[in-house]
Amino acid sequence: MNAWVPVPRKKSPWAAAALSALVPGLGHIYLGHYPRGFTYLAGFGGLEFFGFDLDLTAVGAVVGVPMELGGIGLWLYGIADAWRLARAMNGPTG
Repeated sequence: MNAWVPVPRKKSPWAAAALSALVPGLGHIYLGHYPRGFTYLAGFGGLEFFGFDLDLTAVGAVVGVPMELGGIGLWLYGIADAWRLARAMNGPTG
Protein backbone atom coordinates (compact mmCIF):
# COMPACT_ATOMS: atom_id res chain seq x y z
CA MET A 1 0.00 0.00 0.00
CA ASN A 2 1.39 3.31 -1.03
CA ALA A 3 -0.91 5.92 0.46
CA TRP A 4 -0.24 9.52 -0.37
CA VAL A 5 0.08 11.57 2.81
CA PRO A 6 0.15 15.34 2.35
CA VAL A 7 3.03 17.15 4.01
CA PRO A 8 1.85 20.31 5.75
CA ARG A 9 3.34 23.43 4.25
CA LYS A 10 5.19 25.82 6.49
CA LYS A 11 3.36 29.04 7.21
CA SER A 12 5.06 32.41 7.52
CA PRO A 13 5.01 33.84 11.06
CA TRP A 14 5.27 37.33 9.60
CA ALA A 15 2.29 36.79 7.30
CA ALA A 16 0.25 35.43 10.22
CA ALA A 17 1.16 38.44 12.36
CA ALA A 18 0.45 40.89 9.53
CA LEU A 19 -2.95 39.35 8.81
CA SER A 20 -3.82 39.49 12.52
CA ALA A 21 -2.77 43.14 12.55
CA LEU A 22 -5.19 43.87 9.69
CA VAL A 23 -8.14 41.93 11.12
CA PRO A 24 -8.03 40.33 14.57
CA GLY A 25 -8.08 36.55 14.18
CA LEU A 26 -7.29 36.50 10.46
CA GLY A 27 -3.75 35.24 11.08
CA HIS A 28 -5.11 32.28 13.02
CA ILE A 29 -7.53 31.52 10.20
CA TYR A 30 -4.58 31.63 7.76
CA LEU A 31 -2.84 29.06 9.99
CA GLY A 32 -5.91 26.80 9.94
CA HIS A 33 -6.95 27.43 13.55
CA TYR A 34 -10.48 28.53 12.70
CA PRO A 35 -12.13 28.40 16.15
CA ARG A 36 -9.28 30.37 17.69
CA GLY A 37 -9.39 32.96 14.91
CA PHE A 38 -13.14 33.46 15.13
CA THR A 39 -12.86 33.72 18.93
CA TYR A 40 -10.31 36.53 18.62
CA LEU A 41 -12.51 38.27 16.07
CA ALA A 42 -15.65 37.96 18.20
CA GLY A 43 -13.85 38.96 21.40
CA PHE A 44 -12.31 42.06 19.84
CA GLY A 45 -15.52 43.02 18.06
CA GLY A 46 -17.63 42.57 21.17
CA LEU A 47 -15.32 44.56 23.42
CA GLU A 48 -15.00 47.39 20.92
CA PHE A 49 -18.71 47.49 20.05
CA PHE A 50 -19.99 47.45 23.60
CA GLY A 51 -17.19 49.71 24.81
CA PHE A 52 -18.01 52.32 22.16
CA ASP A 53 -21.71 51.96 22.86
CA LEU A 54 -21.12 52.60 26.55
CA ASP A 55 -18.95 55.62 25.76
CA LEU A 56 -22.08 57.34 24.58
CA THR A 57 -23.58 57.14 28.08
CA ALA A 58 -22.58 58.55 31.45
CA VAL A 59 -21.19 55.14 32.41
CA GLY A 60 -18.70 55.25 29.54
CA ALA A 61 -15.74 56.64 31.45
CA VAL A 62 -16.02 53.88 34.05
CA VAL A 63 -16.87 50.84 31.90
CA GLY A 64 -16.67 51.73 28.18
CA VAL A 65 -13.10 52.99 28.01
CA PRO A 66 -11.60 49.95 29.81
CA MET A 67 -13.59 47.66 27.48
CA GLU A 68 -12.13 49.42 24.45
CA LEU A 69 -8.64 49.20 25.91
CA GLY A 70 -9.26 45.50 26.58
CA GLY A 71 -10.20 45.04 22.93
CA ILE A 72 -7.00 46.74 21.82
CA GLY A 73 -5.01 44.59 24.24
CA LEU A 74 -6.68 41.45 22.90
CA TRP A 75 -5.87 42.55 19.34
CA LEU A 76 -2.18 43.10 20.17
CA TYR A 77 -2.00 39.78 22.02
CA GLY A 78 -3.60 38.08 19.00
CA ILE A 79 -0.86 39.43 16.73
CA ALA A 80 1.86 38.01 18.97
CA ASP A 81 -0.07 34.75 19.42
CA ALA A 82 -0.42 34.24 15.64
CA TRP A 83 3.31 34.78 15.17
CA ARG A 84 4.17 32.39 18.02
CA LEU A 85 1.70 29.76 16.79
CA ALA A 86 3.14 29.84 13.26
CA ARG A 87 6.65 29.39 14.65
CA ALA A 88 5.48 26.45 16.77
CA MET A 89 3.70 24.83 13.80
CA ASN A 90 6.84 25.10 11.64
CA GLY A 91 8.90 23.13 14.14
CA PRO A 92 12.33 23.84 15.58
CA THR A 93 13.70 25.33 12.36
CA GLY A 94 10.80 27.74 12.34
